Amino acid sequence: MFAGLKHCQNSFRVGLNATRQFSMLNKPLITTSLSSSPISRMPVQTPQPSTLSLLSNLIQRRFKSRGNTYQPSTLKRKRTFGFLARLRSRGGRKILQRRKAKGRWFLTH
Repeated sequence: MFAGLKHCQNSFRVGLNATRQFSMLNKPLITTSLSSSPISRMPVQTPQPSTLSLLSNLIQRRFKSRGNTYQPSTLKRKRTFGFLARLRSRGGRKILQRRKAKGRWFLTH
């Protein structure tokens, strides 16, 4: 039972300093060595946030602001889709002809 523990102590313990092993698959294991008693040499696992929760926090922050894609501006709308803008281009004149032929009350903005 303690054979694996001995291996853990030798590979993770460095003097009185705590060493950390990070992996995307496992939670981080932090071990410390404060005295020579067998109980204190057992690895102490501190609660760490899971990788999945950290990734979900990053994803949530990335798309923080939503729903602000349309910011209306009358001047820009008239310049882009207005009657004079339609008259300037060949495609715009075709749009005006189609809308007039269809009987639209409003040809443009």
